[in-house]
Amino acid sequence: MLVDSHYHLGECRVFDLDMVEKDVLEPHDAEGFDVTLVQPYPGALDPVATHDRIAALAAESGGRVRGFASISPHRDPAEYFAEVSRCVRDLGFVGIKLHTIGHALNPLSVDGGTVFEAARELDVPVMLHTGPGIPFADPTMVLPRAKQFPTVTIILGHAGWSIFTGSAIAVAETFDNIYLETSWCRASDLAGMVARVGARRVMYGSDHPKNVAPELAKYRSAGLSQADLDLVLGGTATEVFRL
Repeated sequence: MLVDSHYHLGECRVFDLDMVEKDVLEPHDAEGFDVTLVQPYPGALDPVATHDRIAALAAESGGRVRGFASISPHRDPAEYFAEVSRCVRDLGFVGIKLHTIGHALNPLSVDGGTVFEAARELDVPVMLHTGPGIPFADPTMVLPRAKQFPTVTIILGHAGWSIFTGSAIAVAETFDNIYLETSWCRASDLAGMVARVGARRVMYGSDHPKNVAPELAKYRSAGLSQADLDLVLGGTATEVFRL
């Protein structure tokens, strides 16, 4: 299995991006991916409509696309829960995103807690943006939440983005419910992550069409055993997201 655990569809008015359906399928088909987990960007003009687009693409893809909910929790908590619940229970999405920079969201704030509470209720993982955007995107910000929500699987998106990868690894060493998704990290970081926290808590992500092949190349040049490579390129995500 090849699984991309971090990808996007739609427009983004935070990062000035716009990915259409072929931007999801074509780069992954070219590299032989089995599953791509797709979420709205944090700057989506209408994240609910983007969730529907992702669900439609998932239905058309024959299982190659699965959805991931991403909507700002800076709203009434019941409204937030209703949408992420719809995504998980009705549309079959497999996780929830907490975008620290794109949603201006402190993981330790009241609204940040709403995301973790929803994930616990819906029994799905939470992925957080880490790396650029401190202080909220500092991986250590999630430590109190990992302790507060021990049954929630927490994925550090970008694993600190090389800037804070050392912190991301240390956080993952501290709590067993923390996992590392590695898009935008250096090739030299990957073997260190696997050595220190184990391949079963490290997963491939690309985050952008231009990254799909380069991120694969990083892993394949990192000197990992075939067993570890199988886990980080698909096995870990398959287990975490129950694919």
